[in-house]
Amino acid sequence: MNEKIPTKFLKLTKLAEVPRAEYMDGPSATDLRDESKRKSFLRMLRKPQKATQSIVNDRSPVSLTFNAAAWMRVPDSTQKTVSLVICYKDATGEYALVVDEADIGSDDSLMLSGCVTLESIGTPEYIRACCAGLSEGQLTFVDELHVQKVSAGVASSDTLKTA
Repeated sequence: MNEKIPTKFLKLTKLAEVPRAEYMDGPSATDLRDESKRKSFLRMLRKPQKATQSIVNDRSPVSLTFNAAAWMRVPDSTQKTVSLVICYKDATGEYALVVDEADIGSDDSLMLSGCVTLESIGTPEYIRACCAGLSEGQLTFVDELHVQKVSAGVASSDTLKTA
């Protein structure tokens, strides 16, 4: 389990938003084929904002596991430590989880990757991929960035293999 850190204690550079489809459950394609389920979904969308706000403000605990990886180039930053961080905001505040960190070598590029499990109160308002350890105005080039939810079957498997 990763330790969550309030974001007010970190200087973060936002890299990308994680799409909501990656961590929120929506209606499945088979549900939309059923006319009664489709109508109930459309009725929910037409409700006043106060009625739908209670669904968003659900305070039940949610556990999400993400696999994240980033190929980055950070010019003119030899001997600096850079971290890939997943940030999220839930009902209790905004927090960050460190995925991976590494020292930048002489070639100015690095790959950061790992898995993090976030424990949220209610569904997170947003999830972002961020970078920590950069100077003010520091240029960063992100060649590849992937943040993917790990399915429940894979997350509980004891036979995970790494290359």
